[in-house]
Amino acid sequence: MSKISVLLISILIILGVGGVIGYKMWNKPFKDPLQGDAIKVTAMLLFNDFSANEAAAQKKYVPEKLGDKKVEVTGEIKDIEKNDDDETYYILKTTDEIFGVKCVMDKGHEITNAKIGNNITVRGFCDGLNSDVIVNRCKPVK
Repeated sequence: MSKISVLLISILIILGVGGVIGYKMWNKPFKDPLQGDAIKVTAMLLFNDFSANEAAAQKKYVPEKLGDKKVEVTGEIKDIEKNDDDETYYILKTTDEIFGVKCVMDKGHEITNAKIGNNITVRGFCDGLNSDVIVNRCKPVK
């Protein structure tokens, strides 16, 4: 075989292996936040922990690998909105007048009777502080 043929075959093999790995990673199932243990915390405490020491709060609440750590957040609904992906999210009250804990719900898992002023408990995966503390892929705890 010529050097060009060997090179082309090597490139095709590398692309094939890369394609298989990419496909498996893309279709990897998400972990359910309702399964297993979770760090139980109030919205006030979660926000205060991030405000006081963001690095320590990152270590405590944010998973290093997706699905590693789950948080179970309880708090009073301050606002209910939808994002650009049409996902419902609840802003839970904290000691801050402007910012809170933003719980982005998994589609189909919105709390049907949620109203501003209601207390809710949801489980999800904390992404850290971005003005609000962000908790994604939330599902209500019954």
